Amino acid sequence: MSNEDELQIVPADRALMIVNDFTIHGSTRLQKYGFLLSKQYTDELSSISYKEPKLQFYDDWKPLWYGPFSKNLEDDINECVESRLVYKEPIDLRLNSYRYSFTLRGRIRWRKMHTNFQNEMNSIYEKIANLQKIQLERLLERIYAAYPEYIRRSTITDRFS
Repeated sequence: MSNEDELQIVPADRALMIVNDFTIHGSTRLQKYGFLLSKQYTDELSSISYKEPKLQFYDDWKPLWYGPFSKNLEDDINECVESRLVYKEPIDLRLNSYRYSFTLRGRIRWRKMHTNFQNEMNSIYEKIANLQKIQLERLLERIYAAYPEYIRRSTITDRFS
């Protein structure tokens, strides 16, 4: 393998684990997937960060308008968009709503990551696949019930009480 084929991990690659070869509808959903991964898949994420410290998963969760929010995740996804690894497609510009998916370049990078962390990435893929089946309202409802400490600044709490 030549040096240019070798994968050089950067912290923004953490966001690729969340997009995970799916189309994610909205930054709220993207943030909630990252949050749930950080809370429910600690063994897999610890195993990945043990092998590659640059992939230490998000731990900067703060309560914000729609529940838990990570500024680092937001920065990483923006870096992935700027690096043409993730395509950010407008859904409704009035609502500042976007859909996120891999570009070809992003899919190739994700597959290289998958090769390095196959078991952990398979578990994360299954988790995201299951989350994709849940309506956003139900997803938020579950998070609000299980993690009330992250909803104190939420603007939509009344919908779930």
